[in-house]
Amino acid sequence: MLALAILGSCGRPQRPFLSDLEADSDFPLYTTYAAATERSNFILDEGYTFRYYTDSLGADFTTDTGGDIGLGFKMGDQWVYRIEDMHQAPIITASYPDMVRYTYRPFEGVKVDVWFVVHSSTMALIDVCATNLTGAAMDLEVYPFMRSNGRAFQQIEQRDDHFLFDHQEYPDSWTLDHDLPYTDSIRNVWLAAEPPSAMGAFTSENGEPFKLPNRIENERQPVLQINGRAYLPGKQRVNDADGRLRLQLMIDGDPTKLLTESSPVWGGMHPAIDQGGFYRLEAAMLNENAKTFTLQAYDAAKRLSGQITGVLTSESQRHDVDLVSSAAITVMSDTEIHWDALHHVHLAWKAGREHASFSIYRRHYPAAYYERIVSNIVETSYTDATAEPGEVYGYLVIPANQQGELGMHAPEVTTIGQTVFADFVQDTMAADSFTAMDYAKLLTFKYALQLKAGKSKQLRFIRGIASVTAASDSLVHAARALLRQPLEPYQQDNERFFAKTPVPHFGDPDKEALYWSANNMMRQVFYPSEGKSSYNYYVFSREPTWGWGHGGQVFHESIAMLAYAHVDPIGAMNSQRVYRERQYENGYINYRTGGYLDEVIEHNGQLTTSAPWYAWLNWEVYRITQDSVFLGEMYDSSKKLFRFIVDNRDSDGDGLCEWGGHAVLESVRDALVAVWDEVGFPTNFESLDLNCMLVKEAKSLEQMALKLGLAEEAAAWKADHEQRSRLINETFWDEKNGFYYQVDKVTHTFSHKAQDDLKRDEIIGFLPLWAGVADKQRAARLVEKLTDTTQFWRPYGIPTLSARDSYYNDKGYWNGPVWVQWNYLIQLGLQDYGYHDVADELVDRVAKGMVAVLKENHNLWEFYSPDHPWGGYHKTYIWAGIINRMMMDAQQ
Repeated sequence: MLALAILGSCGRPQRPFLSDLEADSDFPLYTTYAAATERSNFILDEGYTFRYYTDSLGADFTTDTGGDIGLGFKMGDQWVYRIEDMHQAPIITASYPDMVRYTYRPFEGVKVDVWFVVHSSTMALIDVCATNLTGAAMDLEVYPFMRSNGRAFQQIEQRDDHFLFDHQEYPDSWTLDHDLPYTDSIRNVWLAAEPPSAMGAFTSENGEPFKLPNRIENERQPVLQINGRAYLPGKQRVNDADGRLRLQLMIDGDPTKLLTESSPVWGGMHPAIDQGGFYRLEAAMLNENAKTFTLQAYDAAKRLSGQITGVLTSESQRHDVDLVSSAAITVMSDTEIHWDALHHVHLAWKAGREHASFSIYRRHYPAAYYERIVSNIVETSYTDATAEPGEVYGYLVIPANQQGELGMHAPEVTTIGQTVFADFVQDTMAADSFTAMDYAKLLTFKYALQLKAGKSKQLRFIRGIASVTAASDSLVHAARALLRQPLEPYQQDNERFFAKTPVPHFGDPDKEALYWSANNMMRQVFYPSEGKSSYNYYVFSREPTWGWGHGGQVFHESIAMLAYAHVDPIGAMNSQRVYRERQYENGYINYRTGGYLDEVIEHNGQLTTSAPWYAWLNWEVYRITQDSVFLGEMYDSSKKLFRFIVDNRDSDGDGLCEWGGHAVLESVRDALVAVWDEVGFPTNFESLDLNCMLVKEAKSLEQMALKLGLAEEAAAWKADHEQRSRLINETFWDEKNGFYYQVDKVTHTFSHKAQDDLKRDEIIGFLPLWAGVADKQRAARLVEKLTDTTQFWRPYGIPTLSARDSYYNDKGYWNGPVWVQWNYLIQLGLQDYGYHDVADELVDRVAKGMVAVLKENHNLWEFYSPDHPWGGYHKTYIWAGIINRMMMDAQQ
């Protein structure tokens, strides 16, 4: 078993780290929560992020599209919801994968202690205890609420102590394409332990326009779809694009009709813009015979804009939009709307000095497009006398500049009656007394408490979800059971689970917080055995939920098991067994595997597998667990996969393998790769990275065979990796540059389309250190390049491409960012060759970058910038957990 120098010393037992926190918003703590594995279910599963770190917002439990839970307080005329208005901001005192405890003071004399627990995939509870710290009685109002952050809440019913309502969370195209089960129409209960003083449902929180949910047109296929991604400067994605990115599409130079970010999409259930800034607009909604288009885009948060024009040539065509400050367009502020005494729609807005005139566009729901009803007016108000009472309309006001160029619309306003939560809080309106309501953005309870000096009041609320096909009474009944649920067992269960986890002593409290945060995250993304899987399995992320990140596990992602096995050895072994269970007789393992997924990708007659970090992972997991049954099982499985690869990935029979199947996916480096994008497809090259991996696989198989007493097989594996190592050095090493590169499959040179065009300094050139292929002299040359600050030795880790390369982008994808698991491979190589100081500094740099981001947004990311504290693009990402092994191994 691996010896750990970080184990706690003998002495007085200490409270577990995660039970003894004093974590403010600057503390590096992961704060996303999902149900414990044994109470989780893939098909309908809601997790929450505790957003307690943005001063201008509330300390809410947020979701991607499932609605947020918030808490506000009022004393006298003072309303406190935003963190910046609190007397004392939240301090987290305990945090585990499925629960958090925290305390704060909305007012000087009021202390609030909160437990939040995700009891199951469908039930969450929030327990609130408000204490009067003063010497006198006080009146305190408490407002626990739920707020829509995606499609509006619908079909709302109010009962004595709860709301019932529906919402939709539609799957993305990846989920649909892979036939994964999902629940898109969801019944909700928001239940209180005791009847409130009042209840209310509102279409607006603070007076902002209500956003109507679009109809779904999944059955109608695209005809002239324009899609692409909006990029910030430096090709950086727009995160949280929904709500900040506005679009306008016109066709054939016709300004009389347009589509916007609020328009529906044909052939999908997704919105026109996803959270990563990828957009889809169907020009055929305006005219199926359209020939040209003009698209304007505007980022309201950054005040950047872009415009593109093009020819419509196919049913789906990609056009990315670069948002820049130099392309600024005239933008509108908010618009006011009301029905006047004559039952006409009255609009009003404010004009800026840059506004020369205005055009009004109207959408008659459920129509998809907006049609101009008046143009080039100079007034700042307009009355639509043609609107029919009882119908639903949406309006856009679009300004033009002095040159007559059309600008960007203000957010849509609709004729849906507006009720404002802020007015209710300030007693300027009464809560609607209703039994049913079509739409709402926010649902709230109100408690008017009278607290005596030194006394407390406990309140508990349950959020439950189920398919709309379930009976509402059964949902409410299940939620009521949690009103009596004791809370301490949740924390005790977590303490027992983590009791055998090595306790680090890194000499750095930030690293220790990162370590426990990563443990929480890795534990959290596991589902139990279900569906096709006889074993527990992981996904990359449970909250937020996104297509391929929620489908299942991939064995190159399973490098995280080298850290997780120290937390949950049985869970880590069983996760590896998932692959063995699905393995074909010929050794093939499909690309992605989950409880309801066997993703088999065929390309040019070949099946796509994944980068072979398999025997190595199985051997390393065995070294931690010392489970001989596991070793025997996985040796057989690892052998079969190795044979499949060498039998199917050496097309020219020269002893060196090439990536096959869908080779870009199979290689792990699946987007923005310098060689793939600017030189050629991976199948054109003898693969440096694949052959280094196969060396490591054969070395691991040798060790497994020796442990199992299979001396002859061990000797064969030794001969294999020695021969492959010789070929790697003969074929891929460039003496002039002191680096390893891919070579052309036919010529075995560094030239494919042009002289030396394969000499791109990519991170794979360091894999011979990890695989033990390089001799000492070559290793020294590699370390020299690695530690060059103008190339790879960056402030926060090793980038995937040299910073000198013209394709380098520190916030790109595989053309610059730090991928933590690849930095771990380099760390191992440095340690093996005796460069311990360099390895330790590398770990410090990577950890420093991760800690900085964790302090800022309290999440763990797919990759990080090597140059700035920044993480992207997908969060709650399992393989970020390998940082724990990096830090542990540095302590060896």
